[in-house]
Amino acid sequence: MADIKTHLRELSVAATIGLLKDGISFSCSDLYNPSTFLSLAKQVISGDISNANNLYTISLFSGELKNIIDNGYKLGIEIFNHPYFSISKSDKIQWLGNDTQKDDPVDIFVGKYGFSLKEESFILENMGLYKLLNCYTGSNYKKRHIFSDYAGSEYSTWFSITWKELIKYLTTHNNTWNLINLEKKKKSTIELIGTNIILEYSFNGKTVSSKTLPIDCTLDKYEKNTDSKIREHVFAKFINQNLNSNSTYNQAKKDCAIIAANNLANELRNNLNYNAGLPRFLRIHKDEYYYAKTTKSGVNIFKVPALSAFGNAIIIESIESSVPDKQANILTTIKNTNTGRKLVLRNECRFSHGQFNGTPEAKMYYENGGSLLVIYETT
Repeated sequence: MADIKTHLRELSVAATIGLLKDGISFSCSDLYNPSTFLSLAKQVISGDISNANNLYTISLFSGELKNIIDNGYKLGIEIFNHPYFSISKSDKIQWLGNDTQKDDPVDIFVGKYGFSLKEESFILENMGLYKLLNCYTGSNYKKRHIFSDYAGSEYSTWFSITWKELIKYLTTHNNTWNLINLEKKKKSTIELIGTNIILEYSFNGKTVSSKTLPIDCTLDKYEKNTDSKIREHVFAKFINQNLNSNSTYNQAKKDCAIIAANNLANELRNNLNYNAGLPRFLRIHKDEYYYAKTTKSGVNIFKVPALSAFGNAIIIESIESSVPDKQANILTTIKNTNTGRKLVLRNECRFSHGQFNGTPEAKMYYENGGSLLVIYETT
C-alpha cells in the first residue's frame, strides 16, 4: 500500500500537469478509475511508468487514495499556473519512479524543473554522535561517546559519586536494594556482601545475569565487568528510583554534561566542513529542485538551492552548547541569507537505555518546532 500511495501522489501531479500542458480535456474524477488514470498518465508522461502497474490491483481509488489524487490534482494545477514556472508545450514530463538508484529526492521533472513530492522528504534523520561529527566535519569516526570522549575526567567523577551514593544507600537499608515488577515477572537486586557488590537481574524466577563488583569499583571496572542487562535493568533502575532528586548526583551529572557539550561544540565549530555531509542532511543536492505538497491550508512550493549555493545562500550561523537540567545539547542555527529566516536544530546527547549503559545517542529535533522547509524560499 505504501508504494501505491507514493505512486499515486507522484503520478497524479505529473499527469495533471501533462494533461493541462497538452490541452487534453479531463476532470479530477476521471483519475479515480485506475485504468483511466494510467491510460492518461501514459499519454503525457515520457518514458516508462511500468513500476506503477500495481495501481491496476485497485478496483477504484476511494477514501485515502481518492484524497491523494485530489491533492495531486490541486498541486498539479498550482504548478502549471504558477507564474514562477515557465512550462511550454514542448517540455517533457518525466516520472523517476523507475529509477531506484538515483541519489537525489526528485520524483518528477517538468521540463527543467525537478520536484520532490514525498511526504517524508524533510523528516529529520536521527543519528549516533559519530554520524553527527562525520556529517558536520567530514571526519571518519566509527564510534564516539559524548561523555567518555569529551569529558573523560568528569564522567569518571560522575560515576564515582553515583557508586558512592549506591554504597551509602545499601549501608542504610540492610545492605540490599531490590525492584520487583510482578506483572512483568522481573526482579532487580543489588546486595552488599563483605567487600563486594552483587548485581542480579531475574526474569520469571530465573537469573538472567549476575555480576560481582568490588566495593571500590571504578568506571573502567564497571564497564568491563557488567553486561547490558545489569546496566539497564539493575544499576540504571537503581539510579532512576533513588538518585534523580539527589543534589550531589545531579551536580556531578550536570558538570559532566557542561564540559562534554562545550568540547563537542568546539570540535564541530572548529572543523565545520560545508563539503562534508551537511548538504545531504539538509536535502541539498547538486542541482536546484522544488519541494511541493498540499496541506489543509493550501499548496506549498519551496525552492531548495543547488549545492553550489550552500555556504552562500544557506549558512551555518552558529553551533552552541546548551545544558538545560543536566541534558547535554548542541544547538545548530541555520540561516537563509536571502530571506533572513533561521532554523535551530537541537541534538540531545544522552543515554537511551539507562545511565552508564552503552553509547549515548545524539537525537536531533527541531528547536521550537519548525521544519527544514523554514530555510528554503517559497515560490
